[in-house]
Amino acid sequence: MKWFPVHILIKDLSFMVFYFILMKYNLTNETYLPQTIKSFPGAADMTFVNMVAVSMFYNIIPCMISFATYYLIVSIFRNIFKKSSPLSLIAIGFFLTLTTPITYLAFSNWKHNDYYLIKAEIIAWTLCFVVSIFSYYLLNKRSLMQSALEVGQEEK
Repeated sequence: MKWFPVHILIKDLSFMVFYFILMKYNLTNETYLPQTIKSFPGAADMTFVNMVAVSMFYNIIPCMISFATYYLIVSIFRNIFKKSSPLSLIAIGFFLTLTTPITYLAFSNWKHNDYYLIKAEIIAWTLCFVVSIFSYYLLNKRSLMQSALEVGQEEK
């Protein structure tokens, strides 16, 4: 739990960073479409620092919402899962990550935002979920090991 600010930054910034990387390197063949050039002319010229800076700028509110709801979500799911296990860490990571797309939908009046190109968006959201859940698992794996050791000591 002590690494929660790191996880919040990973989960809230990774979608846009992945999207920008996909667009920069034209990995979905959408970068040079007329609609992309019209609405996002500098896609191929972005640096990684630009990607992170823009992502931080556009995700200030999702980050604040994540900070506000993080402890609540974790405590609810720790009560549901009485024992800490890899599955419980993955489930908690999934629900924590789910707050980001819900925030995006809420700010677009629960409609899909046509600003993002569909292939790049789907890949970016998929990568966002995988990286976020994996990072939550790794950052909390130590607490999983500690709870297993505590259970082992209680049995003796």
